[in-house]
Amino acid sequence: MELYNVNDEVILLGDFEFICYTLNTGEKVFQHTRILNIIMADYSNQNLHKHLAVLIPYLPFLFIQRKIRLSIVFNKNGLKTRAISYADFKLICEAFTKADKDGQLEPKFFLAAILSKLFLNYDRERLVSDTAVAQPFK
Repeated sequence: MELYNVNDEVILLGDFEFICYTLNTGEKVFQHTRILNIIMADYSNQNLHKHLAVLIPYLPFLFIQRKIRLSIVFNKNGLKTRAISYADFKLICEAFTKADKDGQLEPKFFLAAILSKLFLNYDRERLVSDTAVAQPFK
């Protein structure tokens, strides 16, 4: 089954814009290169897992073992685009936040730590909003 985006949602975190793509399967994803931008990664090596080695102590064991689901490839405007799942991105943000709290991040991850906190706040607000809509009188 070919994957393609059916909806784009712009998420504004400070002055940084993320586009969350909803695929025809209902899965939400972020473009892989956008994540590399945030962590100031070298594009010559697109192995996201390698760039996030500092986060290993903060990531669930099964997450590390299976690597990051980068096999998500979808069709966006006729072009094949690599993506990372919303759930994996959220786990990475949680790891950045914990590592930052423990003082374990290199300075190059400063922006990633800030954006991670903003994203987790956005995600919490979205969950509260979704719950309020689903259960208006509880």
